Amino acid sequence: MMDARNTLRPTRFLLVVLGLLCNACGDGETDAVEPKLAGCPHRAGAPGSCGGSAEEWTPLVEFPAGVHDAARVYDRQFHALSAYATGVNADVRVDLANAEQRQAIATFLTQSEGWDFEASSGRSPETTLDAFGAAAGLYAGVGIAADAFRYATLRDEGQSCAEVARAREHLQRGMRALILASEITGEPGVIARGFARKDLPGDGQSATTPLFDSDGNPLPAEKDNGTWREDNSGGKYPDYIWVDSCSRDMYVGWALALAAVWEVTEADASIDDELKKSLRRQATAMARSLMQVGEEGYDLEIRDADGRRTFHGVLNENAIDRFYLAGASNGMYGMMSLGIVAALAFVSREPDIDRYLNDQLIGERQLHELARDNLVGVDLDVKSNYSSYNMAFMGALLAGRYLCNEDARGALAIAVRDALYARPGRSRQPSEQGQSLYDFVFAHAVLDLSALQRSAAPLGDDVAPAVARGVASLEEFRAPPSWDEPRLNCDEAEITAGVCIAEDGTQLTLLGYVGRGDKLVSKEPVPMRTRPASNYHWRSNPYEVNGDSTGTTLLPGVDFRIAYWLGRWARR
Repeated sequence: MMDARNTLRPTRFLLVVLGLLCNACGDGETDAVEPKLAGCPHRAGAPGSCGGSAEEWTPLVEFPAGVHDAARVYDRQFHALSAYATGVNADVRVDLANAEQRQAIATFLTQSEGWDFEASSGRSPETTLDAFGAAAGLYAGVGIAADAFRYATLRDEGQSCAEVARAREHLQRGMRALILASEITGEPGVIARGFARKDLPGDGQSATTPLFDSDGNPLPAEKDNGTWREDNSGGKYPDYIWVDSCSRDMYVGWALALAAVWEVTEADASIDDELKKSLRRQATAMARSLMQVGEEGYDLEIRDADGRRTFHGVLNENAIDRFYLAGASNGMYGMMSLGIVAALAFVSREPDIDRYLNDQLIGERQLHELARDNLVGVDLDVKSNYSSYNMAFMGALLAGRYLCNEDARGALAIAVRDALYARPGRSRQPSEQGQSLYDFVFAHAVLDLSALQRSAAPLGDDVAPAVARGVASLEEFRAPPSWDEPRLNCDEAEITAGVCIAEDGTQLTLLGYVGRGDKLVSKEPVPMRTRPASNYHWRSNPYEVNGDSTGTTLLPGVDFRIAYWLGRWARR
């Protein structure tokens, strides 16, 4: 039976007191020397230097040469094209009829080693790409985190100064985009769901809606899952528009970006100090916003610039999806909340946030035990939503990497092992799916790796196969340039027969149109080499057999990049 403390809802009185403490701290405190936080040393090792002797460490994952080669091409594509507009991840598109433009991209990636598309091809990205998508929190956030881990790995390995300088430039561009995502909303603690440039074709041409009508009422009258807005920063970003209603899945991406950047730059004097101060203020404001109690009497709500809770902005453990149910004991939300608040506290270093995390979320509400004992709503068998799996694993990564409390980390490691990665007696588990990020987060949790410590433990009989599965899937990723081409693994005759030979020769047992959204799914996970195209595989169904995409979107590979650079940076 679960401990009754797992079902406690926060008391308004205590959180009001915490709010008063927050107000007493003042905004300027985030620029001061960080205070000592009980039980949390926040150890930041001295960074390595370029062109020198490498620091000795064993990475979580040791990749074969082919994966390293693919990672470099994905990094080149990402910064030359996918992140060209804003410095962070976005889908970019080229029409099928524009063969010359598509060939220029292929030639750049396969026949050159350069990072500057225009210098290599003689064409600018603006005249090559037909449309630029928005930068959105999950994908932009993991891309920034990948760049943070990339920069720190190259730096600490003593790679050439030119290589490290390029990675530093990419990281600082991502840091500026991360700051933009908060400042453009005009409200401290509020972060955009996404943003786009107004001077480029694509999402930046979307029609915008004011935050309020002439009577001061928020627009639209009924809150939705994202409305485009003009710059609300007081004129700092006139060339951008932003979309509001940041959801849980987008928010956790931004949180990973903040923590990963802080982890690798805090002690690095070569990184712009003003950028670091801005990110610390941003993390502090976001955490204090989450601490506040909303209209329905609960904290852990994502707020918007119009003063309302975002459409999918509930993180409190007393909720299912968007609706509160006192005592719901939602362990998935508990895991996400611990991870997000731990990440923000890691960056902020403010005592009130640390007390909220350790006294409230861990001490009183015991969200770590809730995640271990009641991780509901993730494994729904054939109807599973892989966005939920992605959010759960992201929350677990954040908590494991940035939470100081050893007991809480231990409980969450058990949650990852027994309630998330491989539930005993259940089929269709992440342990068989070849979802590389899931595999590496599982290994990270079991080995108790964190930003604060390494582990002397060997990979072991449970971790080594997981790491091998993750590596195998990265080996099978489509080589750049990878377009979202249609995938027909199973034709109508095979679907009727219930057995299919996929394009790569794999035999699949078909279950019918019974997956989430009535998708055709198989009994066995589809190998990465023949899966339908996805701009982020870690939130796509690994059992889905066919895909009807258009072939016009250049897949950014940010899913590959976050798994690869996490595996290479996390140290044993």
